Amino acid sequence: MEVEGKTLKELLNNLISKINDNIKFSGNSENFSTKFEVKGKNMEEAIERFSKKIIDYYQKKKAIFEELEIEIVPGKKWILKCSLKGKTYENIDVKIKALKIVKLEETIEGWKLSFSVE
Repeated sequence: MEVEGKTLKELLNNLISKINDNIKFSGNSENFSTKFEVKGKNMEEAIERFSKKIIDYYQKKKAIFEELEIEIVPGKKWILKCSLKGKTYENIDVKIKALKIVKLEETIEGWKLSFSVE
């Protein structure tokens, strides 16, 4: 699978949308919001940890995210400070157990992320 974005923020929003496309949900819903931070030695590791956290929310909280605000802090450790809003559902079918980054590259048009799912 692949996602693209002109910026890293857009790329991460598109990643969440792509994951949402692979999840079925039904039943009553309630608004849900959360904030968290992930760190990685590079951007790939930070994105992988971000996706693990998102998948955990799908599986444990039955949450689907609709809005993402993110601050990216580059440095010795890349930090992604995330604020997410969405809904929790009674029933959710998560087919994705994990996401593995195959390649993250910067192109003339922006960023491209290739990944596989388990």
